[in-house]
Amino acid sequence: MVERRGFLKVIPFFIEEPMTWKKVEVPQDIIYYCDMTTYDADREDLRYIDCVWMHMGYYGVPKHVMKAVREEFNPPINPIFE
Repeated sequence: MVERRGFLKVIPFFIEEPMTWKKVEVPQDIIYYCDMTTYDADREDLRYIDCVWMHMGYYGVPKHVMKAVREEFNPPINPIFE
């Protein structure tokens, strides 16, 4: 994994888009956000796919609104040692 703009770059993830079922690559910031907010769901689970589709703009919410939600998201950092 490589660090990129404050988060780790993960292996590319492809998902079927709901209109044509064509495989499309999911942007890294969406993968990171959905991994963090649906931490107990596998990437094949409907809850994870729903998160990805919503943030890619397939449900009618403008992409810039969802991007603002992802940018506002800051997971807590818990230090191991103090």
